[in-house]
Amino acid sequence: MRPVTRKIILTSFFFLLLCSFTLAQKITIRLADKSYSDFAFVEAIGLYEFAYEKNPEDTYVIRQLAKANQKIGHTEAVEKWLKLLIDRGDESPEDVFSYSQVLKSNGRYQEAEKWLARYAQLKPGDERIDSQTSLLEQIRLLHRDSTRYKIRPVSLNTDGAELGVAFYRDQLVFSSTKAVNGVPGLKYKWNELPYLNLFIGDRGPNGDILNVEKFAPKLETSYHDGPVAFDPYRDRVYITRNNVGKGHNVSKGKDGEVNLKILFGGKEQGEWEYRGEFVFNSDDYSTGHPAVDTTGNVLYFVSDMPGGYGGTDIYRSEFSGGYWTEPENLGPAINTSGNELSPFVSYDGLFYFSSDGHGGLGGLDVYVAVPENETFHSVENMGYPLNSPKDDFSFVLDKTGTAGYLSSNRKGGRGNDDIYYVRIPSVPVFIRGVVNDMLTGQPLADAKISLVNPFADTLSTQLTSADGMFQFEVNKGLSYTIQGQKEYYIKNKVELGTLKLREGEETTVQLLLEREVLEEGEPEPLYMETENGEPLQVLSEDDVQFYNDSWVINSEIAHTMDGLIDYLVQFPDVEIRIESHTDSRGDDQENLLLSKRRAKAIFNYIVWKGINPLRIVYKGYGETRLLNHCDDGVDCPEADHAANIRNIVKVVKKGEYQGVRAKRSISHF
Repeated sequence: MRPVTRKIILTSFFFLLLCSFTLAQKITIRLADKSYSDFAFVEAIGLYEFAYEKNPEDTYVIRQLAKANQKIGHTEAVEKWLKLLIDRGDESPEDVFSYSQVLKSNGRYQEAEKWLARYAQLKPGDERIDSQTSLLEQIRLLHRDSTRYKIRPVSLNTDGAELGVAFYRDQLVFSSTKAVNGVPGLKYKWNELPYLNLFIGDRGPNGDILNVEKFAPKLETSYHDGPVAFDPYRDRVYITRNNVGKGHNVSKGKDGEVNLKILFGGKEQGEWEYRGEFVFNSDDYSTGHPAVDTTGNVLYFVSDMPGGYGGTDIYRSEFSGGYWTEPENLGPAINTSGNELSPFVSYDGLFYFSSDGHGGLGGLDVYVAVPENETFHSVENMGYPLNSPKDDFSFVLDKTGTAGYLSSNRKGGRGNDDIYYVRIPSVPVFIRGVVNDMLTGQPLADAKISLVNPFADTLSTQLTSADGMFQFEVNKGLSYTIQGQKEYYIKNKVELGTLKLREGEETTVQLLLEREVLEEGEPEPLYMETENGEPLQVLSEDDVQFYNDSWVINSEIAHTMDGLIDYLVQFPDVEIRIESHTDSRGDDQENLLLSKRRAKAIFNYIVWKGINPLRIVYKGYGETRLLNHCDDGVDCPEADHAANIRNIVKVVKKGEYQGVRAKRSISHF
């Protein structure tokens, strides 16, 4: 073969080989892009890595590797690929900003600040710069009180994902990728983990979650279920789930994405059942991460609906007149050009959420805001170690405000996302009060005031000042008893709760002390009864009347009770017995419930006035103890029915009557 001919053949061979290689590279990238657009990021990463091995100079492939790894939270890989772009000089301004953020997520704060400053030179008008400036100073501030939170992972965490704890009565509901009955479910292409299922468990010692089982099987789908929220007053659940229609088939929006929706569930005969969808759901955008306020009538949720400030924003809608109002964006104090997630309203009314747009320790951080007339003006980062360089979200607190749960993919965890128990050892609040003479109203100086916790431990004792004032600093979350005593006065006490107080707030109380009155004895009983086989002296008996179908303490009932309470204060060995009865009209169970509510309302009022609840026994009987023949189905005049409606309050003393009694000194008697 002639040399020229051989050269032509070899050139043609290499040209065909190059064309074949170029075509294969294009096909690989096209397949990777398709996986990326289908949110199959793990699959996309594998294809992009194959394409990179074949052509390490492809800037597009390197940038896509950074973006895909960011989607699944592999921040170390994101840093690697972005640094490669920067080292080559192929970076865009957005690459520089992303690099500063991923350095922060990886805890490399000094480098992050340097690259953020470089980005500020490239794009000085970007609003994101303001929230990220003075990074190191902010980081130091957020680490200033590292002992404020005690955090530990719960034992049920797996190598998959556990997240999104919600309180339901005395139990906890959360989402997990764990296999159900040992059978793995479908895998989510985004991260190649199984889809999330909902579980319920008991809150155990040290915040662990025990006795876990499936939650609401009738509401589950084959795709993501959760996170959830519960109405604090009703058996009503709000669930985030994929847009799943009949036959458990997913529905896609205009952009081909399967979005999230909020559905409602209710309890029927002990089982959770479907009760409809949120009216502002859409196939074309997501609604999810529900939270319900302390009234049960305001729904906060996350959405990427058009018109927001950034990726996902937080909105509110109020249930009024049988309808949900048009969603209202919470505004720029809460929402940013980044992503806001996981709203939660605590028992004391504070608003918590997570965001990656406010500038923090990295990734998603937890923030708190104080509502003012349903608006927000400022937010505060919750600081380290509640927040970390990674994603921290789904923060919730129990009613005490001193313990709760957090979801995070921080280093040291067991899986993709883990659940952490959070305890706040100290949330200082204040009890301020004044001691007055019951009769004259004059402040009492040098009265001995004791602070007692629910375990009957005396925590602190002090004397009132010249103006009768006292003050205690206490830890939020408990109820406390304030006991007062002074020479020539009868001891008195009052119980105070702190659940509604926010950190640094105070509750005030007036403690009235009555002068001792020398008596020959106590009033003679009206008659004797027995209780549990023991004699019981009935010293007084009153029949108080509520308004129709009401259990609210009206002014007449309050006046009667105040007279009884004065007597109970004067004589600490007497007690109260409360019996509530209805007539036979209406449903038996409704009548029983009404009588129980009325008896409990009287009990609550007396306790609120400072009487030890151990001195009170109450019970509602409904229509089980009628005084006449007017039973179900019997035609009786109104007066006969009315005779059966009675709410008896007795002042009693245990034991046989002994001795000569004095005149009754309280006007009620």
